[in-house]
Amino acid sequence: MTTGEKIRHYRKLRGLYQGELGEKIGVSEGAIRHYETDFRTPKQPQVEAIAEALDISPLALKDFGVENARDLLGLLLQLEDEFGIVPAEDGSGLSIDASAVKAPKTTQMLKAWAAKRNELESGEITPEEYADWKAKF
Repeated sequence: MTTGEKIRHYRKLRGLYQGELGEKIGVSEGAIRHYETDFRTPKQPQVEAIAEALDISPLALKDFGVENARDLLGLLLQLEDEFGIVPAEDGSGLSIDASAVKAPKTTQMLKAWAAKRNELESGEITPEEYADWKAKF
């Protein structure tokens, strides 16, 4: 999703109108409409204000430009050295190279993600609660 699509998604998830979000961050309803339709791209201070108003991480609004499997591989390759993300031996998934600088923290975060996915799959949390949890990162 684009940044604008993400703004719209999280705004609606929070039950806000464009004008209400605009008021919270000090811009017009039209500005929010332009952001959501990707007519204008919010600058970093606006992204941070929007994220704060929606109670999400600014990174949740970032467009990483991943449109296909090749783009995804490029992103994963960029993360390999620092975070230790490597393909599993059989190629069916990912694993963590423990020698990477940030491997311990990466492993911890993946365990938290797995636990939250288990809560979703077991019905302990709703898809909306899971989406809300994901938006915090």
